[in-house]
Amino acid sequence: MTPRAPRRPVRAALLLAVLLASAGCTGPAADQPAEERALLTEQQAELLALARFTNYRSAAGTVSATIPVPGRTVRLDGRLDWRAHTGYAELRDETPGAATHWRHLLRWNRTTVSARFNWTGPRPDEPPADGWSERLLQPRSATVDSTLILLLSLGSDRPENAQLLVRSSARVVGHEKISGAPVTVFSGPGTDTDAGTGTRDAPATAAPSAPGTPGRTRYWIDADGGLRRFAARLGGSGAWMTADISRQPTPPTAPAVPAAP
Repeated sequence: MTPRAPRRPVRAALLLAVLLASAGCTGPAADQPAEERALLTEQQAELLALARFTNYRSAAGTVSATIPVPGRTVRLDGRLDWRAHTGYAELRDETPGAATHWRHLLRWNRTTVSARFNWTGPRPDEPPADGWSERLLQPRSATVDSTLILLLSLGSDRPENAQLLVRSSARVVGHEKISGAPVTVFSGPGTDTDAGTGTRDAPATAAPSAPGTPGRTRYWIDADGGLRRFAARLGGSGAWMTADISRQPTPPTAPAVPAAP
């Protein structure tokens, strides 16, 4: 039986984005007018409510994401520790036809990101000891920064409030398969503000949706409540960020940066 934990109101943090078109999916499910989609059943709401809690219980996972940077094709591949709130990944430019491409190593927590620029060779299992440039994250102005914070926000130490989700504008928008496993595709609540409150769980990236309108986030969730893929519209352009998620039984052997307060 799925462990339960004390519930709290749904936070604006049910907002994580995915656009990676792989494993049999061509992208986020098409938006539909809210009135044309049925309310969530209690079982569906429970499934959505468990997604971030399931990640937290797993402690860590790997991520492969496509980030909407204007005029560029940018990929992020690495690992996440949802309990320590840290990440370590390679960020690379894969723009077709570009004269040059770049690759950087990143390590980050909920407030700070460090970069090891122009990395060559495979990504080391552990972050290099030196050569890092550090700065504060700027989710309001940088889609890469928004993505980094959103990915860490995909873990929560307790489930969401399923009863509030039933009454929200969250909807089921499709059923697909990822690596052969059936998944239910959810549109997040329209009032989730697309990571728009500026709190540690919900970084500001876009203006809020009006109550009752379709959410700008998508969650691909398997039968066990596991989040397999996440997508979100970032910034004023409304372009989708997409991330494929794979949980691991243990956290990374060393935190990428000191855990955020």
